[in-house]
Parts: sequence; structure tokens; C-alpha cells
Amino acid sequence: MPQHPDGVLSHWHTLFEDFSTSTQDFYRLVEEAIRRRNLPGIEISRVLFGEGGIGTAKREYLRISRNRVAFDICSAPYGNGHFFSWWLAKIPAKYGLLTVLGIVILCLPVWAVFQGILLKMLEGSCFGMILVPLTFLLGIPVILLALGLAVERGLFGDEEWVLSTPWIGYLYAVVFTPTTYYRLDTAMMFRDSVRVAVNEVINALREEKGLRLLGEEELLPDREEEAS
Repeated sequence: MPQHPDGVLSHWHTLFEDFSTSTQDFYRLVEEAIRRRNLPGIEISRVLFGEGGIGTAKREYLRISRNRVAFDICSAPYGNGHFFSWWLAKIPAKYGLLTVLGIVILCLPVWAVFQGILLKMLEGSCFGMILVPLTFLLGIPVILLALGLAVERGLFGDEEWVLSTPWIGYLYAVVFTPTTYYRLDTAMMFRDSVRVAVNEVINALREEKGLRLLGEEELLPDREEEAS
């Protein structure tokens, strides 16, 4: 079962009284609205969250995710009405730090063996006395660069864990994930596109029932923070 969001960036909800619709039909319509927009780099899935602690019932949400940020969209009957909401939040990391540390720990003995072989091959030569320390000093940055590139490409580990690590997180951000206008614009395009798709479906359902369409003010999120 997926974890609950780590940090909520934005949220919106509404309750329609004397209104009924199918949750599954709503999710299907939102999925279709998202796919029509051909948004790059997104994943669409259904996730189950427990309503409380262990043993409680689970509620299904529609998840639209990009990298470590996701919209979790809810549709559920409530009394004689129907409740809609979405949460834009960061998806918590899973075992990312342990994976990265494990790779580093495995690399160190391999690198030590390589250094030993190189030292033995060049034993007694002046060239060896220079090359061995040089490869040791250069090898560590090369290994870290390769590991950082693998994390950034999503091959292993978890970027959020690396970014949260003191010093290493700062260096990783500078080299691999600097804050740029492109990153910020892309994050806002993802956010706005999903919101527009959800609003489009909700107003289409209201129009089908002969109800007035929700205005722009009513569709604004309760809170909002940047997500890159």
C-alpha cells in the first residue's frame, strides 16, 4: 500500500449537496481529460489509503504523479451529497538512503582491491608513486559523480533522500538539480494542467445535472506552495 503524502503543497475540496455521481466514472473521466492533454513524464494510477490506523477501511484515490510530486484525487458520496477533493503533495521516499549507502559501501572494497592491484603492478616505479595516489584522489569524485548521475536518472536510490543529506544534498542539487526557470515552469504547468482537467470534469458533471458551473474563485485551492 502506498504511503501517505509527506508534505502537502496544495489542497482543494468541495461538497455538493443533493448530488450523486459514480466515483469510478468520475475517476475515468479525469483520466481521459488528463490523457487528452498528452502531459509528458506523468503516471496515472489508483492508490488505496487507510481511513485510520491498522485494520481500518481503505479509500481509493486517483493519483496523477510526476517525479516525486502527486495529485491524489478523491471522489466519495457523503450523506445525500458528494464530496470531491485533491491534494498536491510530495510522495515520501522509500529506502533511498539505504540503497545509496549500500552502493557506496560495496564500491569502497572494490576500489580498494583495484588500488591494491595497481600498486602491485607499479611497485617500485616512480610513475606508480604518482599514479596510485592520483587515481585514489580522482576515483572518489568519479564514483560520487556516477552515483549522483544514476540517482538523477532514477536508476536506483531516491533523490529526496540525497537532497536531505547535509553537504551531499547541497552538492547534488548544485550539480544535478539546480533551480532553473525551466524546472519551475514545468512544475507549474503540471500543476495547472491537472487542476484544469479536474475542474473541467466537475463542471461537466454539474452541467449535466442542470446546476450552475463553479466559478474561478470557487475552484481556487485552499493553500498553495511551489513544487519543482
